[in-house]
Amino acid sequence: MQKTALTTAAALALATFGAGTAFAQSSLTLYGNADISVDHVKKTAGVPLGVGLLTVGQGVKSSTTRVSPSGSSQTSFGLKGEENLGDGFKASFVLEGQLSHDTGALSQDGRIFGRQSYVGLTTPFGEVRLGRQYAPIFYSTAFVTGERFGATDLFIEGGATNNLMVRQDNQISYWLKAGGFTGSVAYSPNAGSLNLVSAARGGQVSGANGGILGAIGAGAESDSKVGRSIGFFGNYAFDSALNATLGYHRNDFDGAGYGLYGDIDNNPATPSATVASGWALDKYQAYNLGVKYVFPSNGIMLDAAFAQGRYDLQGTDDNLKVQFIAAGIRVPVDQWTFSGQVSQIKFKNFTKGKDTGLMLGAEYALSKRTTLYARAVQIRDDEGTAADAGFVGGAVLVQGGPDVVATALGLRETPVFAGAGLNPGGKSTYIGAGIRHSF
Repeated sequence: MQKTALTTAAALALATFGAGTAFAQSSLTLYGNADISVDHVKKTAGVPLGVGLLTVGQGVKSSTTRVSPSGSSQTSFGLKGEENLGDGFKASFVLEGQLSHDTGALSQDGRIFGRQSYVGLTTPFGEVRLGRQYAPIFYSTAFVTGERFGATDLFIEGGATNNLMVRQDNQISYWLKAGGFTGSVAYSPNAGSLNLVSAARGGQVSGANGGILGAIGAGAESDSKVGRSIGFFGNYAFDSALNATLGYHRNDFDGAGYGLYGDIDNNPATPSATVASGWALDKYQAYNLGVKYVFPSNGIMLDAAFAQGRYDLQGTDDNLKVQFIAAGIRVPVDQWTFSGQVSQIKFKNFTKGKDTGLMLGAEYALSKRTTLYARAVQIRDDEGTAADAGFVGGAVLVQGGPDVVATALGLRETPVFAGAGLNPGGKSTYIGAGIRHSF
């Protein structure tokens, strides 16, 4: 939406960084999305945890009522600008951030523009973008989900067992649109990985403790291959009703270890114990497929996604294989829209644990920009069998599906219901209602 007064004010502010440049913009747009809800999340304790089992934030029963952001879509704000250079050339930029409406705090480790921050140049032969951007494989799922990648969208996993499959620092991407085809290829020398991958974040992130993938400061380039990522995606719209997507992702760890930051031995005398890895990560590769069909006669949408990935480990033939599948339906009835999703993500080896989800939703459109919504969601973990995580100093066993294990090891953000979490062998249930407004 164009904001005349704000556009003028922003242009004047930008002009201080480059005399005359802002005034040459063909357009400058302020945009965003506000999503906040009241919800109740109940989490069961799951399986009893014995000696030597992974205990970072797990095994605790809870029942919490919250005012929380991003229930049905991601709360965001941004500026984007374009300048028409003529002869098929165009310069552009995007600065996009994320915040929590419940506290007003910035998300993405406090980055002002942690969602996207890039400059682009469009030519008659495609577009090149430089900066922090979404990973290509992310779009392969985003093009087909019937929801909006909020905390209750079960498609959000889409095989994204690590954060570098969502956003990447230092990305160079090339985009092409031709007829019904939209696609991109991308490369990053370090999309956001330290030499030690762990659950540490915020002030805990350091060379000794490591940090989660994608943590602020993790994307510093070096002469190693740690964090190097490549990928591509393609979406083809066969007509106004059918879309099909394909995505590929690879990120190199180049021998980076993984560890844990926290009370891993359940010993109050060592509340911040860090364990170095007995394994070294080599690389992660994944692909996904997606399809969406909208019936022209009534607008009912059916969608599905499938993904498969594998973590390869250095110095051993072992690997961790992950598989994901989801399906959904969206039914519009006048101002109402009813939706449902099912999903499952599982380890094909390792613990053989799996996480199965079910979502039911309803929305009522007050206008084109403002919607009331309600969601009921449950994710259940099948813990599988205890597996050796390969840590130095003795066996540290882990249980659970990818939602549990990948979060505890720092490979991805807390995945379930905006930070509520999921215990091995337990279930987490969400019931909430909120309001969403876009501008």
